[in-house]
Amino acid sequence: MSAAPENDPQQTPLQQITQPFIDLVHAPRALWGINVAYFLEGWVYFGMLGYLAIHFSDFVFKGVANPDVNSHHMVMVLTAGITISMFFFGSVADKKGVRTTLLWAFILLLVGRIIWSAAPLVFPKTGMWSGMHLMTMAGILLVVLGYGLYQPAAYAGVRQFTNPKTAPMGYAMLYALMNLGGWLPTFFTFVREKVGITGAFWVYTGLTVLGLLATWLILTPRVEREAIARAERERKEIEAADKTPKEAKPTAKEQAALDDARPVPIHMWFTLAAVALCGIFAPKPYGYILAAVMLAGVGVLASGAGFVNKSKVWLANHPLSDVKFFFFIFALIPVQTLFTYNWLILPQYLERAFAGGFVSQRFEVFSNLNPILIFIAVPMVAALTQKKNVYGMMIAGTFVMALPAFFLAFSTTIYSLLAYLLVMTIGEAMWQPRFLQYAAEIAPEGRTGAYMGVAQFPWFLTKMLVPLYSGLALQKYVPAEGHQDPQRMWLMFAVVAIVSPILLVVSKGWVGRDFKTKA
Repeated sequence: MSAAPENDPQQTPLQQITQPFIDLVHAPRALWGINVAYFLEGWVYFGMLGYLAIHFSDFVFKGVANPDVNSHHMVMVLTAGITISMFFFGSVADKKGVRTTLLWAFILLLVGRIIWSAAPLVFPKTGMWSGMHLMTMAGILLVVLGYGLYQPAAYAGVRQFTNPKTAPMGYAMLYALMNLGGWLPTFFTFVREKVGITGAFWVYTGLTVLGLLATWLILTPRVEREAIARAERERKEIEAADKTPKEAKPTAKEQAALDDARPVPIHMWFTLAAVALCGIFAPKPYGYILAAVMLAGVGVLASGAGFVNKSKVWLANHPLSDVKFFFFIFALIPVQTLFTYNWLILPQYLERAFAGGFVSQRFEVFSNLNPILIFIAVPMVAALTQKKNVYGMMIAGTFVMALPAFFLAFSTTIYSLLAYLLVMTIGEAMWQPRFLQYAAEIAPEGRTGAYMGVAQFPWFLTKMLVPLYSGLALQKYVPAEGHQDPQRMWLMFAVVAIVSPILLVVSKGWVGRDFKTKA
């Protein structure tokens, strides 16, 4: 991405809004190699995810007791598994390179989705522990491993291919393009009506092939090398023009000695134990997939000599070892539950609470409205708030995102639904890209992938915890048949979400005092 001027005070508001889209057009080829594939992957991921709970409730688990509960547990396997996979494999891109990691990620995603989509053809018998169920879980396991490599590598690429001036828009556009892809399932209603959900899975598997080809053909080894060299030159030019005194950085040998000597903080042992317990006590058979992901991560650590010492050094220097950063990202869990409802609750909520009307018949339109709004809002918000304090934006953004959940707690109408989606999207655009950018920029040199994997780690707990009650809540308050009380369900969700901005405000004097304010 070319070095565009920062938020120029002489620009008109319209210019400030349109400049990000102009910058995107002129982005270097290496960034397009990431962005095009990320756009396609957003389309595929959110499309398959939006159908997954319905697929299991209405088809795979047909005739099984509590199908909603079991289907939400199945979604938990995919979403929580992806996040814990990032926890272990986020650093692979730092070691193997962005292009190589992205290609291997797409191979795993493609093979996993072929197995996932083929399961109903190979094993037509439905039910818990049926061949269809087990084969689908095998496909999901490969998707989980692939995504653990994919997203950290994409963000590591943005950091490598941009300079300090263009990085904010690089991160914002990556997030926005993923959401643009996430909006396209809106138009898959006709596909679902023609070939069913299982047929739609095959279409999405075909799109995965396009993502693999886009990465391979656009982000060539030469393009990757030239982009890294160009970004490094631009960083040096910016640093040379900046007269602010710089702190002396330790040499690689000195940094290695510091890393080896650092003790493991006590909260890291508890974190590791909590992750293990989640895998052990997760509803069976779903916990087996999560346990397999953890064992694969341990296997990576165990490769080579000095396993015990290597593990201690890994824990001691893990991004979560910083207790303030640890508290900060975990404080975001309550508001992040709203993201989880978008694919766990919203499709079935719209189909049932608005039964018989346009909203129910075209639930894809409304359940996928958030991504297109994000695509429009994120670049605008990024341009207009580029110089705002990051911690202040986190407080304001999480509050704006949590507040509209109360709209659905007081009314079940199309107006309250649209207001909820619009206001929540503005809040998300205010804080989510800035948080991801912050996590990438505080990472030491060569550890961006690891930090991006950890920045997603609170998602693991969110995706583990929410499916444990979301299916029960849906079954109790918005059942397919019988009395419904969706407003009470959304009131509970709203009370949980508002905890995040409260925690950020209360801890501002502690966490916010030393909070880095990079734009």
